[in-house]
Amino acid sequence: MADVLVVGGSVADGRVKDLEVQLHGLGGRTLDRDTAVAWMKDGHSFVPVHKGSRGPALLLLEVGDELFIRHQADGEASDALPPLG
Repeated sequence: MADVLVVGGSVADGRVKDLEVQLHGLGGRTLDRDTAVAWMKDGHSFVPVHKGSRGPALLLLEVGDELFIRHQADGEASDALPPLG
């Protein structure tokens, strides 16, 4: 599985709208939330990058019957990203 570097993204109404990612040797692209969740379920690690430093991988957490993309395992029913870029 690949490390997917997350260099940007947007959250609206508690949901990731899109993630700006970079893949080794392939350059940048923008993923919608559904694609990001599918890739995470397939085992890809989404690693936030802030000021050139890699942070801990994002988590795919199940709260109730829903999945959320978070950088902290606090169980909140919303997506959340750390500082990026």
